Amino acid sequence: ANEDSWVQVRDQTGELLLTQILHAGDIYRAPDRYGLTLLTGNAGALEIVVDGSPVPSLGPTGSIRRDVPLDPERLIAGTSATP
Repeated sequence: ANEDSWVQVRDQTGELLLTQILHAGDIYRAPDRYGLTLLTGNAGALEIVVDGSPVPSLGPTGSIRRDVPLDPERLIAGTSATP
């Protein structure tokens, strides 16, 4: 994270894998599992990296994003987040 951002990660059954505030410098490595989704209260604060390369931003600072698929291909293409 580049600044504080509340995040939740769920698996495809809805099981909560993570719920916390990421602070500047914090890193969360999502498990390599199909069907994960992200909810964040500050999309612009997150830097998402897939295979060592940053992907397009999920949105501006302060924006809320719900049900963002953590699908590598969609993240790389910049199509995971919809306002």
